[in-house]
Amino acid sequence: MKAYCLNRLLLRSAQVLLNAVVLIAVLSTGAEAQRPSPVPVAATLHKLQFLESGTHTQLVLTLSRSPEALVVQDDPGKPMTISFKAAASPGDFPQNRTFNQPNLKGVFIESRNGRIQIFVKRVLPGSVTLARQNSRLTLNMPHFLSQPGNSPEKASSPGPELAPGIQHRQLTERLPAGPVRVNVLEIDPQNPSVTITPALASNRMGAKANVAAMVAGHQAVAGINGSFFKQDKGIPLGILIINQELISGPIYDRVAMGITPNNEIVMDRVRLGGEVLLPDRRRVPIHTINQPRVKSNQTVLYTSRWGKQAPPVPEDGLQILIRQDRVAAVSQTEALPIPQDGMVLSGPASPEMLALGSLNPNIPLSLNVYTLPDWSGMKHAVGGGPWLVRNGTPYVDLQAQHFTSRSLGSREPRSAVGVTAQGKMLLVTVDGRQKGVSIGMTLYEMAYLMKKLGAINAMNLDGGSSTQMSVYGRTVNRPSAGSIGVSNSLIIKTAPTDTASNPSAPLPVK
Repeated sequence: MKAYCLNRLLLRSAQVLLNAVVLIAVLSTGAEAQRPSPVPVAATLHKLQFLESGTHTQLVLTLSRSPEALVVQDDPGKPMTISFKAAASPGDFPQNRTFNQPNLKGVFIESRNGRIQIFVKRVLPGSVTLARQNSRLTLNMPHFLSQPGNSPEKASSPGPELAPGIQHRQLTERLPAGPVRVNVLEIDPQNPSVTITPALASNRMGAKANVAAMVAGHQAVAGINGSFFKQDKGIPLGILIINQELISGPIYDRVAMGITPNNEIVMDRVRLGGEVLLPDRRRVPIHTINQPRVKSNQTVLYTSRWGKQAPPVPEDGLQILIRQDRVAAVSQTEALPIPQDGMVLSGPASPEMLALGSLNPNIPLSLNVYTLPDWSGMKHAVGGGPWLVRNGTPYVDLQAQHFTSRSLGSREPRSAVGVTAQGKMLLVTVDGRQKGVSIGMTLYEMAYLMKKLGAINAMNLDGGSSTQMSVYGRTVNRPSAGSIGVSNSLIIKTAPTDTASNPSAPLPVK
């Protein structure tokens, strides 16, 4: 009996203890459910700066972290507005700055209800660009614009400079077949604040971007599409030199535009030659650099600008990796990787190529690449073709440069580069494929237009749907297929953002 009472007492105590545990758990759960969720801390504005140059004002905002709920509105007839969530010291606002510039009139900043709002009074919608990088916002606000009151359908004379040494104008040519809209950039290469350079869509080939993106990405004033390119992969077709680095070689000895170290503009048809010299004095020819093979007997040299890997090994051919002037690897099946400090020679399995591939890795090689005429000292160059104006005379050598004759008389959107007797560079786009608005031009019509604009030498650039011109990151012509991606462009920059502080890179091969 005592044992039974004791057991019952223990059972009751255990039940009481279990009920207490359950009650504590319920109360804890309820308290947790009623506890408010932590409120996320808004970004905090740490620093606000206005940075001035002769052509731009930059507004730089540094925050504790990336801003939330960023809204941008840029409508004609209204101030551009930028708004985002952020906390700021009330004593810092409002901030008002006024300008007396052709495009920029004022910037007004306020903090209200947990948001920072920026109002930019500018004349030209789309001229102000906003860059967002982690916790930093940068507004790039150009002072100048290209005659906003003129529509492309009306002829205009050069207005205020976009920047020192750079002018933009729009005009309409009246042909018997219909109107043609024309955009012209006139650049003074001798102006010390001006830099003219080709630009790739990416550090490596095989990428594409529209011209406006390249202009904005390089903080340039203006730009135009550059050389022809392989449509599917974005590979430039023709010679391309940037900062003395031979990025790609010419094809079909086509005409190219070069910029000398003295900033003079030259044009000529350019041919590339080269060879690897074997110890027994035999030579392996090099026909071009970083180009698709167009003939079965061609030997092409590929550098890391091409990409991380060479193209497929040619049928009945081989590839040889040259590293530190020595044979490092050979393949007749798989494409070889291209290291930063090496290059791959790809070509037919000729006796000379087989002899090169069998060399002892300890034997140094002699490799030489050159151009005719000698452009080894050329600062920049971009290929195109055909000629449009040569020595002051309209001159279209379409078939000599291996262009199809059917494109001779077709009326298309066009892009061109020229040089005047005074040494000024002309970058010109012609819109087309827009019946009744802008019908495009034939190559002969484009040649006569370049001469009319003052060019003593001029050449055709890639055209058609590639034809694009950008001013301050805004497309000013009307591309026939929208602003599609292109392989490269010619961009115009001004000091101080583009001083020649970048060291010139040597040619990849010598």
